[in-house]
Amino acid sequence: MAQAVRTQSDLAIAREAQLMYRRAPTFTPVGQNLRQWRGKIKGGSQGKTDFLVEIIVPANYPAQPPVARMLTPTRHPRVDRESGAIHLQIVTQWQPHYHVYQVVNSLKGLFAREPPLPDEAREAPKVEMPATEEILQQRYQQLEKDVARLTQRIQERDEQIARMTAQIDTGRASMGESPSEEELDTLILPSDPKERQRLELESEKLAIEDLLQNLEQKFDSAEISSVEYTKLYKRYKRRLYQIEKALGEPR
Repeated sequence: MAQAVRTQSDLAIAREAQLMYRRAPTFTPVGQNLRQWRGKIKGGSQGKTDFLVEIIVPANYPAQPPVARMLTPTRHPRVDRESGAIHLQIVTQWQPHYHVYQVVNSLKGLFAREPPLPDEAREAPKVEMPATEEILQQRYQQLEKDVARLTQRIQERDEQIARMTAQIDTGRASMGESPSEEELDTLILPSDPKERQRLELESEKLAIEDLLQNLEQKFDSAEISSVEYTKLYKRYKRRLYQIEKALGEPR
């Protein structure tokens, strides 16, 4: 039982790391620790000052939210001056289907609306950021994994379509007939209704994930209000939760 729980936790952290690499590229793990992330967010009176932020993912994630804190001494109404803890709404109202990169997005949105200022009265702690070469290597390795996985899926699909096309050509060549669109769907798509439904759900899941990413980009660039963002975010996440539940994916 303990091994199963640990495996689910490891899968959750691995998934969060993939999302962080794609959607919060300015943040990188400290060493190889995927539960500790650091990154820089712009602030200051001119919006050109780098503020170093750390996000810690707890052992019982996603049941408990990540902890975000400023490493750069900061003056801001939502930042504790002594500990650097950042009081974010997404953290106080945490839900298990939220993600770590969304904490980063919320922080960027907060600082865009109300920029942080350096606390010059306090000395900044000595914090080492990963070297540029290490960051690039981590991202390159992640991209390699993503490309390999996608290439395999495309190759499997191409092979399946090729087999189906050969069957169509063989069956129709002697009769001089062309298959209808409905017949093509029957041949190309799985005949098993459950398998066909699974493919449809996976396609819808990808579409919703793209919608969520676009929504976050619009929110970060202040193209939509926080009210509109929250309303659409909840709607998309609710449907995504239903799809993942139907697919039997671990959360």
